[in-house]
Amino acid sequence: MTSSSQNEQNFNPLGKLASLIALLAIALYFTGWIYRWSYFGFFQIEVTTLNLPLESFYLAAFQALFGHPLTILRTIIAFIVACILIVINLKFIDIVKKIIDVIQKKWKNNAVKIWKNNTLQILNKLNIRKKYLIKLNPINPSRQDLIKFLVSLIDELVIVFLALAILFLLAYWQGDEDAWKDVVNETSRLPVITVAIPDKNAALGRKLNDLSNPSDFRIIGAQSIYDKLLGQELSDSNQSRVWRLLIDRDGYFYIFPALPKKDQYKTVPVLIIYKSGSGDQLTIISSPQSWKNLP
Repeated sequence: MTSSSQNEQNFNPLGKLASLIALLAIALYFTGWIYRWSYFGFFQIEVTTLNLPLESFYLAAFQALFGHPLTILRTIIAFIVACILIVINLKFIDIVKKIIDVIQKKWKNNAVKIWKNNTLQILNKLNIRKKYLIKLNPINPSRQDLIKFLVSLIDELVIVFLALAILFLLAYWQGDEDAWKDVVNETSRLPVITVAIPDKNAALGRKLNDLSNPSDFRIIGAQSIYDKLLGQELSDSNQSRVWRLLIDRDGYFYIFPALPKKDQYKTVPVLIIYKSGSGDQLTIISSPQSWKNLP
């Protein structure tokens, strides 16, 4: 009766389920954060500055792992490789543990004999009770339990490290790949954007009735980057020049001119425009492929 009642107390399915859900939530959040970090890092934007909602990281994790059939296949292959690596590492650790156990047993047999003889002589001389011998024993059960705990902790750390490493690589690669897709016109999923801003609030933009460049502004930093954008303010499908909305967050638009084709040597400038709340600013967002119908 006693053993059966102890087994019932030890078996706690709800506790194990809660632990599993907590670990899964942590893994998904980690994956989503790395994906967002990789994606926005491509545009030189720190993900920590965007104040994204918590649930967006979980959605990003599913996108990074299961967003496309090829992505699903890559995820399956990666987890198979991870399982193989975990088994190999655990086997290696098990071999090391067996070697340590053999060495420890040999040392224990010799050390305990010497220790007991010396300690008993000292205790007899001091007339101390022998029950203190167990407390003074360097190889007592409590220390052995501690060693077992540390060994099991190493196994768990190996599993966690390899799992996080696989998730990191999958999320990083997918974030970088999706960023390249969105920065090229033909494959971009980001909406085309048109912004009309009052002249007094615009540091860059083409006047509707005057094509002259703005001159009432001062500049700090690399003027060459600013000069490259002058004259490129309007989307033009003939020149494969399309302005796209990267993200709309915390009262700011993040927009950029998409690339006509993938080129790892080209950089994409991202413009941050304050969203006016006074009604004097117009923003037009259209479908990702509407650029093909532009004049």
